[in-house]
Amino acid sequence: MKHLKILVLAMLVCGMAACKHDDLTVTVPNENIRPATDFIKNNYEMTLFSAALKKTGLAEQLNGAGPFTVLVPNDLAFNELGIFRPSDFDKMNVDSLKKVISYHIMPRKLMLADIPTDGVDVRYPTLEGSELYTTLGSGQYKENKLFFSGAYTTRKDVILSNGVLHVIEKMMKPNFKVTTQQWLEKRAEYSVFIEGLKKFGLWEQLAQAGPCTVFAPSNEALASIGITSASLAALNKDNYNGDLLFGAYLMYNRHFFISDSEALRIISGRGDYSYYLKDNKHYMQFSVLMAYPQNLYYRLMVKPSNELFATPIKSVEYYVQSKMDNLCSNGVIHHLESGLLTPQQSIKQ
Repeated sequence: MKHLKILVLAMLVCGMAACKHDDLTVTVPNENIRPATDFIKNNYEMTLFSAALKKTGLAEQLNGAGPFTVLVPNDLAFNELGIFRPSDFDKMNVDSLKKVISYHIMPRKLMLADIPTDGVDVRYPTLEGSELYTTLGSGQYKENKLFFSGAYTTRKDVILSNGVLHVIEKMMKPNFKVTTQQWLEKRAEYSVFIEGLKKFGLWEQLAQAGPCTVFAPSNEALASIGITSASLAALNKDNYNGDLLFGAYLMYNRHFFISDSEALRIISGRGDYSYYLKDNKHYMQFSVLMAYPQNLYYRLMVKPSNELFATPIKSVEYYVQSKMDNLCSNGVIHHLESGLLTPQQSIKQ
């Protein structure tokens, strides 16, 4: 029995020796994965965001434990705003810059797989304290077009040691604690639009919680269809459908960035969103035709009903280069260079 035990022990020792593999190693963390600030500092397309982090004092925080999700506008995104070198940040108010940069950081790790597929305007809190919006169109072809508050994501799921990073192609510039009403009030180019909203009792709602989407025609846009401050003053409002004449510029209970239409195209196969105006008689269609982000234009169409072949009362469309996606605390505002309906088209029947 003693000899048998010795034999078994010897066999086990030999077996262990035979199973030895010199190239078998224990998995260790990848030391090349760096924390957020270090990664950003060493990437050529992120030099201006890196400078902004340093200027605002956020650089040290983003090298901390986290987790963080960092949405980095590339240098071209800053160039579009007239920012070409780190010294350009010296001309800015540091506190305001810090708020904007903090809006690009979430105090959590948010991967692409964590975001609801085919969801529009899903909210997440930011380091600044307010919320940003994600829109993800995936569809049957798995395009995975991801937008953060209207900004298209060109690189996704860059792993950091303290979180994850996504690269976006434009700077997000929310108007913190500014309602859509306050935003419009500060801009004289919309004064006639404001007069029309007030005349038909549609103005005060823009100070409420929302959400809403406002398509704001400039004074020139309204003048081109015969609406001026003088003509509004002379108008007898009782003879006109205000929910059509000026309500057509307001989308209630929806918060749409221009890029959301691209996601809708992926999700439903259609690039439009249709809805009834408050009078429950007239039908609106909002759509954007785009090869995102260049060569895009959007269309607003007013129809008498939701019938497929109903003849539009009015349809406007034009190229959009700027003045879109003005994010406010209770909605988003898009600039219109064309007016919609004339008073004659809005006479009560």
